[in-house]
Amino acid sequence: MIRRFVNLNLLDKWDWGLGIADFYSTIDRFVLRPKWLRSFFHGTWLGHPLHPLLTDVPIGGLTIALVLDLLGIYDGANWATLLGSGGLVLAAIAGFVDLDETDGKARQYGGVHASLMLVAMAFYLFSLAVRFGYTPGTPYHATLTAALGYLFIVMGAYIGADLVFTLGNVVDRHAWRSGGTKWAALDVADVPERQPTKAKAGAQTLVLVRVGEKIQALHDTCAHAGCSLSEGTVVGDTIRCGCHGSRFKLADGSVVAGPATFDQPSYEVRRAEGKLEARRVR
Repeated sequence: MIRRFVNLNLLDKWDWGLGIADFYSTIDRFVLRPKWLRSFFHGTWLGHPLHPLLTDVPIGGLTIALVLDLLGIYDGANWATLLGSGGLVLAAIAGFVDLDETDGKARQYGGVHASLMLVAMAFYLFSLAVRFGYTPGTPYHATLTAALGYLFIVMGAYIGADLVFTLGNVVDRHAWRSGGTKWAALDVADVPERQPTKAKAGAQTLVLVRVGEKIQALHDTCAHAGCSLSEGTVVGDTIRCGCHGSRFKLADGSVVAGPATFDQPSYEVRRAEGKLEARRVR
């Protein structure tokens, strides 16, 4: 009930989320230019999106800080706030990198999510300045601004969860795809040299790439955002998605460059009775 009200009456109507997301992406692309650095913050090396992992630090640290503030244990609250705020900055960097590779409604929601978190960061920055004597104020002022910041974090976290659990953003597009060990006939008879070719193998859609006499095959749906890899390009021993630039090894589907963090299902191809057949191996 709450989600329906928030989404239909607020988030779906806040078109400014797209505009602000574009603004954030402009800054993000200027500051974080190297591809390897962007892949790092996407979590390609981790095999899992980095942003949700980092969010545990600020949520945990700032929750403890708020409790300590309310109990009057201000020294502990000060350091917990510092730890949580540092985690908030790192999580924001990873979040902005992910937002840049997000499209459609998820991008609109992501723009709102990022904006709420930036407001929270502003409150916590002021709270830290009071706590460590850079700005005049009392523990009451530090606690009040931290509580307001925490309120914005809760609202932002709600939208962040909606991005994943409702819109399926940055989830593995093959999480529920079964393996299967049977050979399935392909609906193509010829595969051009080093040219991505879309083909059906039963209910699955594959992308085929022939290198010499060997035909390599991956699932055609990119694990990152569901784009078609057959519309991408072959780069060395990898295939590059035409939508966001993720790259996967043709030999086994391993992701080698983000924004994707999950591997592609890989298939072996054989010729039997004059026809091409494929089955999943990974």
